[in-house]
Amino acid sequence: MISGTSRLEFVTTLHVAVLGVFATWAFGGGAVWAAMTICLIGSLAPVITIFALNERHATGRFSWNTLLPLWPLLGFNVLVLLGTLQPSLRIATIEGANVYVPRAELSNWPSSARPDLALRQLWLIDAIVLSCFNLLLVVRSKKTLRNLLIALTINALSLATFGSIQKFINASGLFFGSIASPNTSFFASFIYHNHWGAYVVLMLAVCIGLLFNLRPWSGHRDFWHSPALAAVTAIFFLAVTIPLSASRSCSILAIVLFTAALIHGVRRVIRHHQSEGKSTTGPTAALILALAIASGAIIELSRDTITTRIADTKTQIAAMQAIGSLGGRSELYGDTWHMAKLQPWFGWGLGSYGTIFSFYNTQTSPIDKLPIYYEDAHSDWLQLFAETGAIGTILCLVFLLSPLFLIRRFNALTSLPRYLFGGCGLILLYALIEFPFGNPAVTLSFWTCYFCAIRWTLLEQRERTG
Repeated sequence: MISGTSRLEFVTTLHVAVLGVFATWAFGGGAVWAAMTICLIGSLAPVITIFALNERHATGRFSWNTLLPLWPLLGFNVLVLLGTLQPSLRIATIEGANVYVPRAELSNWPSSARPDLALRQLWLIDAIVLSCFNLLLVVRSKKTLRNLLIALTINALSLATFGSIQKFINASGLFFGSIASPNTSFFASFIYHNHWGAYVVLMLAVCIGLLFNLRPWSGHRDFWHSPALAAVTAIFFLAVTIPLSASRSCSILAIVLFTAALIHGVRRVIRHHQSEGKSTTGPTAALILALAIASGAIIELSRDTITTRIADTKTQIAAMQAIGSLGGRSELYGDTWHMAKLQPWFGWGLGSYGTIFSFYNTQTSPIDKLPIYYEDAHSDWLQLFAETGAIGTILCLVFLLSPLFLIRRFNALTSLPRYLFGGCGLILLYALIEFPFGNPAVTLSFWTCYFCAIRWTLLEQRERTG
């Protein structure tokens, strides 16, 4: 155990670290067995929460404000559980095959098309969210949070190296071709390249935040003999994998993140050299040049993939211009919205999208004219509304925003929480047009970053007020 860290604090961060490492290497948590294992490991979270509350009560540090975010989560659980009591589909046998058939009469109370999937999905959500929430409840040291984030960064860097090697040798499947991937656009251990991209965006936010959290070399001789060199190296190798994985949308998110970091870096260099009465021109130019060289190296390493994706993009744009719309994605969103409007308050039930959408899907394959199957809406926000309705969506938004109430009086965010929040914000925006939260590893990384940012800010607030 790390010196100065309580046993409960150590167990809490180790718990999150184990979940993070396992989820990322186990296909991003996308396989059924991997998701179930995450549920089982995450089931330790309520036990940690109870011990943490008991410890707070015993030391006189208990406050109902700390539990504020759990009330909307509890409400969401009640909504989902009520829905499982009223299944909206029944199984019927037609020509020897089992199919789902809508029930004729349902009350106005919440219902669920697939209670079994709803319970499984709710278990996964609670296991992940409560495990990360315990960071807010338990951790008393910024050093502990920093060590957790560094450990997760090392894991991400290992995955990036592993995935890059797979890519360069043209591996036919996951784990160097030993496991066939259901999706040809896989990267590292992630089945879907856009999930990998979302995960790396969050890890880049962590690395950049840790880099800027360093004081000027933190007492080290210079940049080359400081932790900053390791942070910059990690940022470079992580960044390479986003275009290398062929994730166009996440490449854009990374550019936004790097643009903010460049502006921040230039401003910091200027302030530092002005305070010492030195010229700012040379260091600023050197910083911009270093970023330009790094960008050129990333493009060169990913040249073949980038060229292919540019050609794909041109083809897709031409096809959209020919039909005068956004194509299949536009139809998917339109059909999902039509489905959602029929159950606007409570939705069709958590985890029910893949089943219910088949009744409202208007897209067919141009080859055999059979319906195209969709398991996800490719928009987490739209799918959340379709599955849990306006009530469930509002409860999720309240849960997301309520922890910010704890830091409402803290106006000046420092570098690390600022970038952690920034990474989370980019993923929330990305969820409008993709389904990053359909991947447990991304979801776990998101909530880890989010609660680390809040806890870090609270600890800094305590340091400043004494």
